[in-house]
Amino acid sequence: MSKSDEKEMKPELIRSFIAISIPEEIKQKLAELQARLKKADAMVKWTRAQGIHITLRFLGNVSVEEIKEAGEAISQVARQFSPFLVEANGFGTFPERGRPRVIWVGLNQGVSQLKAIFEELDKELINRGLGKADRAFSPHLTLGRIKTGKNLNKLLEYLKAEPEKAYGIFEAKSICLFRSQLRPEGAIYTLLREEFFSAK
Repeated sequence: MSKSDEKEMKPELIRSFIAISIPEEIKQKLAELQARLKKADAMVKWTRAQGIHITLRFLGNVSVEEIKEAGEAISQVARQFSPFLVEANGFGTFPERGRPRVIWVGLNQGVSQLKAIFEELDKELINRGLGKADRAFSPHLTLGRIKTGKNLNKLLEYLKAEPEKAYGIFEAKSICLFRSQLRPEGAIYTLLREEFFSAK
């Protein structure tokens, strides 16, 4: 059997994740924050502003059948919740100790609902054979991932100099299932399924 035949026989795997989308006006404010921080010239892989979202669960490379199961899981969970308000406010870095690796914007209003959604989603995904989340849920918006220590102190100084501020309040209305395709210019996200919160 040739390598091309073997490739054809392997099921297609789709890199995907489940998230809550944020509106364009908040993405624009986050892009402006990124632009100010980029002046530090640190080695950071910045998240494309258009792709910033609240990740509920990263699925990794899954089969078409597993994508269908994930879609059914978000449908089941969305029926249990009503739309709610979320506020993007403040920023920081992960981890708290040692060299920071991630720059994030925080969420305050809506956190309890996000955690409840995550817990129900995790149960549904486990029941459908997609396994348990590999890390604790910490709702945030990722601005970028720090790659090296180059100009790191300068970047942290820029971050400290930023005024503590809110980046906007929005109504979370749905859960989305996205495909993630890695590209040199940044990941491209394609919406595969969206289920709206519909609890009365």
